[in-house]
Amino acid sequence: MKPVLIDVIAPVPEGWGLCQSCEMLLAQADLGQAPPERGLDELPPEWQADFRRLSALIFDLADRYRDCVLIRVYDPRSLGGLVKALRHGARRYPTFIVAGRTKVVGWDEAALERAVQAACAA
Repeated sequence: MKPVLIDVIAPVPEGWGLCQSCEMLLAQADLGQAPPERGLDELPPEWQADFRRLSALIFDLADRYRDCVLIRVYDPRSLGGLVKALRHGARRYPTFIVAGRTKVVGWDEAALERAVQAACAA
């Protein structure tokens, strides 16, 4: 069965860290903070809270639905994220696009859950 694609459009912290390969090696070696956590303390508290909330929501979905979902995160400030945001009319973040057609805007976890369940059942 092909997994349900969930595109997440949300601003993510940028501008710190090493190359992807180095980050993976450091994370696997358990050296210091995890890559997503490094530099977070330099952001305003509300941005930190939003990033942690989004991360927790994404990891929760991945844990519960396992192989049924494939989650991709797009920063609307990147070219790919801008294209996704324009294509789906995303003006508030986070925006979740489930199976390419159902749009859930904001932190409505119940609506997101319903959309994912319906897409996985189809």
